[in-house]
Amino acid sequence: MNHILNSMIEAKHVDEILIEFDDYLDNVALKHSDFSELSPENSRVDEFFYETMNTSKYRNLCKVVEMLLLLRLGPATVEKGFSINKKVEVENMKELSCVSNRLKCDYINSTGDSIHNIKITNIMRTFVSNARQKYMKYLEDQKLLSSQNKKRKVLTSDEIQELKNEKRCLEKRYQGFDKVCR
Repeated sequence: MNHILNSMIEAKHVDEILIEFDDYLDNVALKHSDFSELSPENSRVDEFFYETMNTSKYRNLCKVVEMLLLLRLGPATVEKGFSINKKVEVENMKELSCVSNRLKCDYINSTGDSIHNIKITNIMRTFVSNARQKYMKYLEDQKLLSSQNKKRKVLTSDEIQELKNEKRCLEKRYQGFDKVCR
């Protein structure tokens, strides 16, 4: 820890950070059972440390841990995937598609950054088949909604035209009555 701090942090802050680190170990790390139950496969290390360190008491230590996580994991992982999202995002992509692409990227990263490491199981095949069926159903529903909207617009425009015709007839009658009454 001293070597990392001396190379990355100004000398005047090193002692403060070491004191915060000792205090953190004594008061948080040893007393919380969350540390023994932490599983990097199931939970994110950066979020875990952020939850336990994000206080004014450990402000400097939190910055150091963030730097270390950036060195180890890269900015995309620590920043909750914002950099990767730009790579996955395609123009005009729906929110559900963006989320599913992000989940795929996360899963590939968890298997070792290679699609060749992914085992295709029967559950995955079933899920893909069901996803395709859901997508086709979604498209049918969208077509149905679109046709209903078109019908509604046609009916509305017909009603508007009828009302305009009635208005003209009433105006002609009014003008006729107006001439007769004068």
